[in-house]
Amino acid sequence: MIFLLARDPLTYFQSYKNYFVAIYLIFLAFPVAGLILIFTPQSTFQQIGIQGIATSGALIAIIWGYVATKLFVYPEPLSPRRFFSRPFRRIFLAYALYLIPMIFTLVDVWSGQGVAPVSIMSTYPVDNVALPLAAISSSLVVIGVAVVVVFTVYPLAALTRRSALVRDKDVRHSLKVIAISFGVISATLVVGFGSLSYGLNILGPTNLFSVALIIVAVQAFRKPTFLKAFLEVVPSLESSPNASHYDQVILLHGHGDNKFAPIAKYIVEGINQRERVIYFHSGDVTMVADGLSREGIDATRTMLTGAFRVLPLASAYPKRGLFDETPLQAVHQLLTEAKTLGSEGLRIVLDYDDFSIRPVQKFVDHLMDPKWTTADHQLHALMVLDSAAFRGEEAFLSRLEKKIRTVDMAETKDSFSREIGLPREEIIGRKLLVQYDPQGDYASLLGSLLVETASNFERTVLFTRKDSPLYSLARRQPGTKIFVLTSRVSYPRMESDNLFLLPSYDTSLVLDAINRTIEAYTGTSFTIVFDNISHFIFTIGPERTYSLIRQALELMISNKITGVFSMNSKAHDQKTIATFENMFDLEITCEAGTHAPEVRRKITVPR
Repeated sequence: MIFLLARDPLTYFQSYKNYFVAIYLIFLAFPVAGLILIFTPQSTFQQIGIQGIATSGALIAIIWGYVATKLFVYPEPLSPRRFFSRPFRRIFLAYALYLIPMIFTLVDVWSGQGVAPVSIMSTYPVDNVALPLAAISSSLVVIGVAVVVVFTVYPLAALTRRSALVRDKDVRHSLKVIAISFGVISATLVVGFGSLSYGLNILGPTNLFSVALIIVAVQAFRKPTFLKAFLEVVPSLESSPNASHYDQVILLHGHGDNKFAPIAKYIVEGINQRERVIYFHSGDVTMVADGLSREGIDATRTMLTGAFRVLPLASAYPKRGLFDETPLQAVHQLLTEAKTLGSEGLRIVLDYDDFSIRPVQKFVDHLMDPKWTTADHQLHALMVLDSAAFRGEEAFLSRLEKKIRTVDMAETKDSFSREIGLPREEIIGRKLLVQYDPQGDYASLLGSLLVETASNFERTVLFTRKDSPLYSLARRQPGTKIFVLTSRVSYPRMESDNLFLLPSYDTSLVLDAINRTIEAYTGTSFTIVFDNISHFIFTIGPERTYSLIRQALELMISNKITGVFSMNSKAHDQKTIATFENMFDLEITCEAGTHAPEVRRKITVPR
């Protein structure tokens, strides 16, 4: 079990791994002490065995309480210095009180008061034999009971509270399983070793049951991964860092734009994240249903599941053109209702279209009200507006864009497609190889891809290095998850909500990240950008790189996954380039000094 913990690099609890390993190593003292009690009848060895058991139990309790406290205050750091700097903080004070029984245990057992030098006869019920055993004082039994009570109650209470703040169900479940397992183990050990003072030895079944529970705790430790938390917990379309309204997006569309394409993706993403979705519209509900149907959403069937509802905009704005607290109150009531029904949150679509938005100044103030979002990020709002609504009022639109992330379909929805000269429909689901000249501006081309996917409300996952020009562009682009390939880490590590470090030399971890990305985003259209193949060719060799890319493309077989791989065409001979070209649907060549990239089809692409 210790080996499994040490070798598992992807667990959500990676930073706590050493504490768990220490707990399991100390636990080995229990069966060793049990053997001493069975095979060494001398009172001195018997006393040492019981002292070792009591000491090990106290150390495990101290470490486990510290881990529970560390998990509780996460993401804040916890160290002894921080602990002593704020000793009266409630969680720190609770941990200090928790330590009292453990300290009494150590003092009692090593002062000679807890274990008597005389022996008693202890009966083994399974074998029906009696052997001498060092006597345990009643004070040690009482302290042991106190230890097991606080050992069970404090970590369970702390982790239950902590799990309430974690959105990932696997992580919440694992925290509870680990806490309950350790609590039952402690109760079992107290019963087993407490029975010794009454002349009954049941250490064999006690240790066997404890080992079984430790296996359960190890499995709970290993199940949730950082990748799951990284890919699923944080919404993919969060506001930019400069926006003050998190989880709020403005969508501007023109007369000829298909506004339902991004709206449908926004709805599907919410349903996939187990959120309730409410669509407020100002027109005919049939028009909404038809528009969503063209994008693959059966509105009637989805509404029957309870995950999706369509409501008239007038239900939120009963007084047309009056922008008061009524819509905000209605939305928060719907959020409370969604939580009551067990949803992870609420996602609303406010399709204003040409709904009375005059005067514009009051309407903009209304949209920027911070009550449209919540501190726990369980409320998301997409506000759909006809761009003509701001005609002649561009100053108010500029003010809105500075506060809330605004997507203008007329400007960014097909920026990459226009640049390479292909319709967006011919790119979605294809596997592209971008060959670039390092003297050119290939990062700008791939940057336009990031803008296009975000504007179409699609997720983008980027595999790159920090010294790549694409890295800085991706950091500024909402909705992009970044896997940084680096030799500075030996195991995967989550740096922030949108940034994850991967060892660049471990291709199995890279493939695992791709596979888990595909599993997490099943059912939605998204793009994987792999920047770049050349780096791997020079670090792990062309053969291993070919195998990596081939396996990655096999994982991306779905036509909902667009795969874009870049390669430095000036760094390899023609034979090496040709080897990789044959694996892709489309080849895009970006030469320095050219105005537009050249596109070559490797297979027949239907129009």
